[in-house]
Amino acid sequence: MNMGGVNPLDIEKRQIEEAKKDPEKFLPLYDKYAEQIYRYIARRTGNNHDTAHDILSQTFLDALSHIKEFTWQGFPFSSWLYKIAHNNVIKYYKKSEKTRYSPIEEARNVSDINQNIEEKIESSITQKQVQEMMQKLEEEEREIIRLKFFEGVSNIEIADIMGLSVTNVGVKVFRVLKKAKTMLPSKHDLKKYA
Repeated sequence: MNMGGVNPLDIEKRQIEEAKKDPEKFLPLYDKYAEQIYRYIARRTGNNHDTAHDILSQTFLDALSHIKEFTWQGFPFSSWLYKIAHNNVIKYYKKSEKTRYSPIEEARNVSDINQNIEEKIESSITQKQVQEMMQKLEEEEREIIRLKFFEGVSNIEIADIMGLSVTNVGVKVFRVLKKAKTMLPSKHDLKKYA
């Protein structure tokens, strides 16, 4: 959204520069992104709210601690926060040696209130199938799906978050979608459940 001819990224860049000089100026960035980053972390931790809050706190503490090292690249600040959160979730699992939980991340409720019964059944089965499919993917593949389709992050941002080249991300997105398609039932297969 353009605020009177001012680019929101320009405003964000200015906020970052102010936060580099005065840590108290970090608050607008926290306010803007805390909920978004929390949802990402919560999905990665099986909606364990205590753990998600702990990782969120660590993520923003890390961001604030290293804000002076942040280099503006023209992307929303959230890209950097996702990268920090991604690394903190990995650290959490390595430290706790817990089993990873991918609830597809709760397969967002995609059903529309106006759907008819058949569409609702198909949607439910699809969500279950998507959850099962996500469990069969490698962790890197799940992370790409989470970032691309649940967080709405661009390939360029995913590359930065995961330390991959943009081309590599594009290839991986294509491959994981192709792989996922073979794991999910076709509409014809779903009709037998209706």
